[in-house]
Amino acid sequence: MELHLQTTTSMKDAETRSLAWAEPRRIAVVIAYVGLGAALLWSRLTDLGHSFWTDEIEMTVNFVRPGLRVIITGAGLTHQLMAVLCWATANTIGESEIAFRLFSAVPFVAGVMIVTAWLHVRLGALSGILFLFLATVSPLLLDISRQARGYGLAFFAMSVVVVSALDALRTGSTWAVGTMWIGGLVGALTLPQVGIAVVATAAVLVSDRRTRIPAAVGLALIAIAAVAWYLPHQAGLHGIARFPDGIQIGFPWVVTAPVDQILLPGLFWIDGTALLAGPVWLPVILLVALVAAYSPLLREWREGAVLLAGPVVTVIVLWLGGAYVIPRYLSYLLVPLFVLMATGAAAVLGGIGRRKDVLTPVICLVVIGILAARFVILAPDVVGLPREALRDTAQVIESGPPGTPVLAYMRHAQHNLGFYLDRPVEQLDANDVAERVCGAPRPVYYVQQLNVIGPVEVPCLSRPGAHLTELHQYARGGKISVWLVPPSRS
Repeated sequence: MELHLQTTTSMKDAETRSLAWAEPRRIAVVIAYVGLGAALLWSRLTDLGHSFWTDEIEMTVNFVRPGLRVIITGAGLTHQLMAVLCWATANTIGESEIAFRLFSAVPFVAGVMIVTAWLHVRLGALSGILFLFLATVSPLLLDISRQARGYGLAFFAMSVVVVSALDALRTGSTWAVGTMWIGGLVGALTLPQVGIAVVATAAVLVSDRRTRIPAAVGLALIAIAAVAWYLPHQAGLHGIARFPDGIQIGFPWVVTAPVDQILLPGLFWIDGTALLAGPVWLPVILLVALVAAYSPLLREWREGAVLLAGPVVTVIVLWLGGAYVIPRYLSYLLVPLFVLMATGAAAVLGGIGRRKDVLTPVICLVVIGILAARFVILAPDVVGLPREALRDTAQVIESGPPGTPVLAYMRHAQHNLGFYLDRPVEQLDANDVAERVCGAPRPVYYVQQLNVIGPVEVPCLSRPGAHLTELHQYARGGKISVWLVPPSRS
């Protein structure tokens, strides 16, 4: 009797403490969602009017301006669905950096919100908050989701695919399977490699008797649509896969590639940084696996397969095909990987005080702090500065002496500056810079952007009367330097 009274009293005390903490927890959840949501919207939807950069200019010049026939049936290949949307916009309101970029930024925000809401309802607020945090502060996603490229559309598509597939496994709903196929079709028509992950995810649903038929039918339909969509671009597909941009996945590091080629670059660097796989990353990879292993979504093998199939199968296909990989090409796979990390970390942090493991929660909190600090430092530049200050460079030149020749030591000078500049641009090789700039018989503009290319010695830049304007950008060497160089007096 006494033991029963003590047990009852203990349970009432625990319930009282739980109720006492309920209201502060609700307030904390609201504050977290409002703060992260504001950061997401600010960092994706403000100041989208900066200068286009190289890839955006290439899509506009080579696909949007030539028209729909070139996009659909031409031999070249770009982010196809994105190019179609930009073409329609250009023919409605004209070319616009803001309008073009909204086709990436808005779907990205929508995709983040879809996954966040689903996790909140299915697994609790902490899982939703952590996914929202990862998607917001990821330097890679911060960079590419603001560009007039297809990465935001692909992220949205993969968000729909993952949430719909998980919901279909839970409910057996044909509607959920159909929604998955709509998302998969959007993704595959934007980036062909998205189709690999969609097919791998669909294969999981085919294994469940409740979703087998609609998943198989959808698989056949999307395969037909994708083949028809990309049939005119076979040469382009092969050329892009073999273009030496990034690294090739090798054995045995294909095993770790979902982490060291997708997840880690997505967490710590803006676009352009690919990791060289090796033993140095194994401790980090093991830590990632440890945190992910706590995810409740891994308890049922089909749900775990939905999250793992896309990254694993995509990596294997690219490895077997000898394709070159750079993190932005696979950024849509951060959706299932971030779901794994968010739900795993939520389980770890939610177990503080109930588990003997203290180290893993501490590491999770330290990583969260590092990512938050990195975002606070990086985001103002990404939002406030152009990726490449090409339009600003053109404005400096156009505001100077009319007809002054433009000599440029930078990659793709005629392509990039010529997009904004209403005069010819002469691209210089490293060996010709000093002679052409310093030996010019009249004033010249000398434009320099040290991205990939190394510096060169140009003695006349210190010549009396030479004027320097530096235009800052958050990537591609950090700045473009524009000198107005007077002629030699000799």
